[in-house]
Amino acid sequence: MTLPRGAKLGPYEVSTLLGVGGMGEVYRARDLRLGREVAVKVLPLAVGASEELRRRFENEARLISQLSHPNVCALFDVGRDGEDTFLVMELLEGETLADRLKRGALPFEQALRTGIEICLALDAAHRKGIVHRDLKPGNIMLTRSGVKLLDFGLAKALEQQPGPITDGLPTQAANPSTTPGTILGTLAYMSPEQVEGLAVDARTDLFALGAVLYEMLTGNRAFSGTSAAKLISSILTSHPPTVSSVQPISPKGLDWVVATCLAKDPAARFESAHDVALQLGAVARGELDATLPPPIAAARTRWPWLAAAAALGLLAGFAVSALRTPAPRARSSEAIRFALPPPPGARFRYSMEQTTIAVSPDGSRIAYVAIERAAAAAFGALARGETSRIYVRPLAGIEALPLPGTEGANSIFWSPDGRSIGFFTRTRLMRIDAGGGVAVAICEPAAPGGKSGTWGIADDILFNVSPGTDIFRVPAAGGSPAPFLKADGSRGEIRLKWPWYLPDGKSFLYMAFHSDGQHQLMLSRHGTAPVTVMPIQAQAQFVETPGSLVFVRDGSLVGQRFDWQHGRLQGGPFSIAASARFFSTTGSGAFAVGRSGLVVYQPRGNSMRMAWFDRTGRELSPVGPVGEYLGLAMSRDRRRLLFERMQPEAGSYDIWLADLERGTETRVTSGRESEFGAVWLPDGRSFAYATPAGATAPHLLRHDLTTGKDTVLVPPGRFQSTQDVTPDGRDLVYTERSERGYQAFTIALAGGKPLPFLESVERKEGIVFSPDGHAMAFVSDESGDDEIYVIPYPGPGEKIRVSTGGGRTPRWDPTGKGLFFLSSDGVVVSVSVTTIPTLVAGAPVPLFVPAGRHWLDFAVSGDGKKFLAIVPETVADELPMAVVSGFPSGPP
Repeated sequence: MTLPRGAKLGPYEVSTLLGVGGMGEVYRARDLRLGREVAVKVLPLAVGASEELRRRFENEARLISQLSHPNVCALFDVGRDGEDTFLVMELLEGETLADRLKRGALPFEQALRTGIEICLALDAAHRKGIVHRDLKPGNIMLTRSGVKLLDFGLAKALEQQPGPITDGLPTQAANPSTTPGTILGTLAYMSPEQVEGLAVDARTDLFALGAVLYEMLTGNRAFSGTSAAKLISSILTSHPPTVSSVQPISPKGLDWVVATCLAKDPAARFESAHDVALQLGAVARGELDATLPPPIAAARTRWPWLAAAAALGLLAGFAVSALRTPAPRARSSEAIRFALPPPPGARFRYSMEQTTIAVSPDGSRIAYVAIERAAAAAFGALARGETSRIYVRPLAGIEALPLPGTEGANSIFWSPDGRSIGFFTRTRLMRIDAGGGVAVAICEPAAPGGKSGTWGIADDILFNVSPGTDIFRVPAAGGSPAPFLKADGSRGEIRLKWPWYLPDGKSFLYMAFHSDGQHQLMLSRHGTAPVTVMPIQAQAQFVETPGSLVFVRDGSLVGQRFDWQHGRLQGGPFSIAASARFFSTTGSGAFAVGRSGLVVYQPRGNSMRMAWFDRTGRELSPVGPVGEYLGLAMSRDRRRLLFERMQPEAGSYDIWLADLERGTETRVTSGRESEFGAVWLPDGRSFAYATPAGATAPHLLRHDLTTGKDTVLVPPGRFQSTQDVTPDGRDLVYTERSERGYQAFTIALAGGKPLPFLESVERKEGIVFSPDGHAMAFVSDESGDDEIYVIPYPGPGEKIRVSTGGGRTPRWDPTGKGLFFLSSDGVVVSVSVTTIPTLVAGAPVPLFVPAGRHWLDFAVSGDGKKFLAIVPETVADELPMAVVSGFPSGPP
């Protein structure tokens, strides 16, 4: 029975009926507690009547509520009111794809864009082990912000035990269509394994995706019938006409993509929605080979995972699951994979601005930078007592050997003859014999920042400096570096990175960053102007045999045939690995290739979560989903939280706003570049943050939460990072990278010029002001290590060091009782501090050692009794890398 206007379901007040479907009635309602409009779906009575069904449904709903993706309709709540079981979801404005298809096929570009967004939503869910099982146009909303998928995974929660198809499908329309002359709804998008009552997995969703793609492109259903029996027969035995036969302007390559999704045998389909997104993207760019044949029905041969017995346990921590591993196509029969663990007592070093993995040209050795851990290691960068150095692992051997003399190395590359390795330290470019010896200085690049190089057959080296506009050249024998190629402002270029020499030793690839946020892979050939190869998210490297580029696209490691002599791509991209670590803001990709095709890559990034803890370290409650977080900032009233979280498919960080009382979160920035370092401004309605968008390096903007508009706070310069706002609310404190690290400045929020702050030769950062405004804490390296200091503000007065043995991340107690910080070995430490009449600091008191890994960042509750922390769960650098031997030749 339809609920009347004003009816209550728990704290939700019904206003209007939005629709009726097989999974219940959907109402527009108002959350009386939070004052927001929501969609409430009242489920069939059978759900509430069965305790087992309700329990399974609620468990599944809790899992789905953790799925945060811009193309998935958010699930806010699950409730029960009397006999009514209901869901509370994000209220969407738009129309369903089913309603849109009543007007015919979608325009070609819109269909591809919609298909890609559906793929990204499916991939995000599949990575968490969630299968939709009821993907159809009626469960796809078209909104102004893009696609939103509905009812994710709920069909599985409502389904009874597996069995043959009956008229009473839980997600079928209210009037099951078994009557002659009626076209079935949900059944028309079911896979063969579903209609036969067999086990299903993520590839089941890909079959439904193929049916949806077909209907969007042609306006016709892929399968139809005048009865359930005839429709089931069509799904099991027939193939729809090709898309191009219905829409002649459609490229032939699209026929292959749709047909692969619609393969009867799940083993012959794509095994990753991300794979489908890659192919649709290639179609949209006109790159997919028009001669691709339809899919074969035979099951595909999977790559085996081979590893030494000692590495098998580590391998389990990062091996790509069956839901994520794309099916290999046209691989060499000798293609194998194996795990490459870090050296004992060390971890790999990953950098967003440097190249830390390199394969020898002949593919016989792998070089990488590793960090030899101290007894107490902090998360991420080097900790006290840690050292980075180069290791070389022969493929014919079983262990990697360190190269003495490479201490402090942070970016590496091989000589073309494989005899030497070039590497950067913080201040120098060096070379060393790959078998050991004395490291020799080549030059001292003047600019600070990360660097990446390539060594040509003419015995010269090209390198870039981050951030920077030029690519430099220096003789490998030594000399002064000189600009070799400058960013072309007439083309909108603002910085150049990641040079890679091609076989002739004159031509090279590089990545050009544009002021509009676009990135382009460029080809420079001797005596001619550079040409654009393709848009790209991260660096590309070239494999001579069989002549292919290797790069990361939307989080997957892919290859594409490339005629470098003519600068032409051939065919479409093909999958090498389902996932690889990358960061599009700097264009870094955590992979390396050899001339003959050996590929080494890091399969994943870091995994973290946010949670509340008490002062004993006991975990109280989680906040938000698992993801890759960067930092957090709590508002002064402690009700709202700004934080940065990685968008894996984009390879960049966005800033999100969480309402800690309501338990909701909203993405507030979403540019092509990363946004980070959010700091609340005094009005509570805006914040400052850093982004490299439109500039050579990150610079500072103000974001207005009311209007959504950004304004420039600090003119672009060198790498800038926010710190805090002065107690009077007038000035923003920020740091800018220098040769020594980061130096501090202030700038008036009302406008003005930057002024030096805390002037000295030492690096200072982590600057935070006390709640009463009479003191300031900061991190400085003036003692030789990072330590925490407090000083009166605005002064004068004595500077007091409050940490012993290293410290980071100072955070004031909002009650005014003192300061918290993290020691170098990860202990949460408390220090009593009084600021009036004079500044006095007590002895540091260890509170607890966080269980598991050291916190990345934390904030303090208003009463000073709880901590909200970012807790690393998986550190990618501690896991094995993957090696692929036997390079794929491309798509079939």
